Amino acid sequence: MIQEIYNGSDESILEETFTKGLGELKFYHPVGTFSITPASRILFQAIIDNQEILHGIGIDWGCGIGCQAILAAKITAVQEVYGLDISKENINIARKNAEDNGVAAKTRFALADSYLPFQEDDKQMMQALKGKVDFILSNPPSSDWDDGFGFRRMVLAGAKEYLKENGVVLLNASFQYGLARVRALSESLSGFQYAGVLASTDGVPFDLSRADLLDCLKTYAKEEQNGGIDYTFIANEADERSYVNARTALRTFEKTGASPITKWQTHLFRYLG
Repeated sequence: MIQEIYNGSDESILEETFTKGLGELKFYHPVGTFSITPASRILFQAIIDNQEILHGIGIDWGCGIGCQAILAAKITAVQEVYGLDISKENINIARKNAEDNGVAAKTRFALADSYLPFQEDDKQMMQALKGKVDFILSNPPSSDWDDGFGFRRMVLAGAKEYLKENGVVLLNASFQYGLARVRALSESLSGFQYAGVLASTDGVPFDLSRADLLDCLKTYAKEEQNGGIDYTFIANEADERSYVNARTALRTFEKTGASPITKWQTHLFRYLG
């Protein structure tokens, strides 16, 4: 159960009853490093509930403090997981978390911009991984230079260099992006097949009292106005089959102060080669 993850001021615990045989895990996240979010929790759920598809070698793109990489490394069939992140603080804490959770020998964390490490030995490591990776995990942030989906396109486009045939990508993309935009990821890149939602929360508010989320919604509305694919929000919690696009959600908020509803979700893509 998701509620069996407890957050302290600088430490989060995944209880053994939640991890389904992977043991209790503790993640240290001091101020200035990545903190566990509802979006990261749903990726935990996807990993835990789909352990049978994770084996061999993995990459955690945008690994933060190492949570997903460490959780995956606890799966017996997983040999190694390589975590990549642009924050030096995150990488340092990820290494500590891996050691504290007993998987330092099965993980390696590198300072990188997307799939491009900064250090020479890490560049050689990534070069050696090309065509040998069985799975990629990613919970990217929204991008702020386009429709908010740019980092997700970056994850899947770069994955082609590293994945084996029949490798998989577990990628977070919340409900408001719309299934059409998610499907377009694989349709625009030869070799990938969209395989559906692996894990999802129930409806949760896209809390427009937060300035960052309100800015996101304004970006979405502008994208629609310029001819982009519509976003998909749930109009209200009472009827999850009633949808509105970003422009309608923004107008409603401006008139009533009501936030629309979304869901945190993890999607599965298969690489067919």
